[in-house]
Amino acid sequence: MIPAMNQTDSAGRTGSGSGPAPRAGSVEAARLDLTCGVPLIPLRRFLAPRWWPVWIGLGIVRALAALPWGLQGALARALGAVAWHVARRERRITTANLRLAIPALDAAARERIARAHFRSLVYALFETGLVWFDRRGRLERLVRLEGREHLDAAVAAGRGVLLLGAHFTTNEIAAAALTQAGHFVEAMYKPAGNPLIHQLSLRGRTGRGGRMIPSDRFVETLRTLKRGGIVLYAPDQRFDGDGAIVVPLFGVPALSNPGTTFVVRATRCAVLPYSQRRLPDGSGYVMTIGAPLADFPSGDATKDVARYHALIEAAMREAPEQYLWSYKRFKGVPGLPDPYR
Repeated sequence: MIPAMNQTDSAGRTGSGSGPAPRAGSVEAARLDLTCGVPLIPLRRFLAPRWWPVWIGLGIVRALAALPWGLQGALARALGAVAWHVARRERRITTANLRLAIPALDAAARERIARAHFRSLVYALFETGLVWFDRRGRLERLVRLEGREHLDAAVAAGRGVLLLGAHFTTNEIAAAALTQAGHFVEAMYKPAGNPLIHQLSLRGRTGRGGRMIPSDRFVETLRTLKRGGIVLYAPDQRFDGDGAIVVPLFGVPALSNPGTTFVVRATRCAVLPYSQRRLPDGSGYVMTIGAPLADFPSGDATKDVARYHALIEAAMREAPEQYLWSYKRFKGVPGLPDPYR
């Protein structure tokens, strides 16, 4: 994503471009409707008391984002320990997922990863503040983006590019880090259920450029790729919609999304894996764009998803606490009991 060049009027509406969409990386790309037609509602409409908890939370995140990075890390570690004891539902889900996904570890080792995962979740709050509010270049100093030559080559070949990511706790940073790639990037996302949080996240994310495509406007992803654009896509979460298939993830049967195969068949885009990692000492991040996947799609959606899952598993082994373990990924597989009950 590159810095936004759209103009916003006094009511908070973002102007959109007209005519054919520009090529990836062009100046015209920055004048796109960055919210993909989702209106930016004036924030003054969210001043009633029922929105106050969100505003208070936003104020805290913004205040924390102004702290020195080292102090933020210390606070994240302390608050993660508190969250481990307070968030009992998420703790139960996390430990269940780790028991399923990494059975070779003993209980003590899995608990260490689970506790570290809660620290990673708190880090994610700090990282959200960094992405949304920091304009002092701190993000650029903290992030190292590797493999951009693969993206440059795919764009130069005139093909659309699907950056295939996954849900790690560093997702907010990973999307923003693509600023360094020097190309205009669009990202698919699932809108927040809370309207105010949705509006704030749109402003925070598009503030660094790029276009946000809501998941219910999937056709926009196809249009972008067909015209040679770049889309960040992370289809690793539980999918129980039409066409869902069961493919093991970490060796556990999981309802999975075959959408990547469909997208590549429809658009003939290049598929580049995109991985993310917070450094162990909290000093920064390494984001890696991999080489294009050869012979993809294979003609078999199950094999394609299994190949994608293998990429996730490899990334998880690098930083097991950073994968998003705290949601019910393995729920709802037909014929199998609910592992969370």
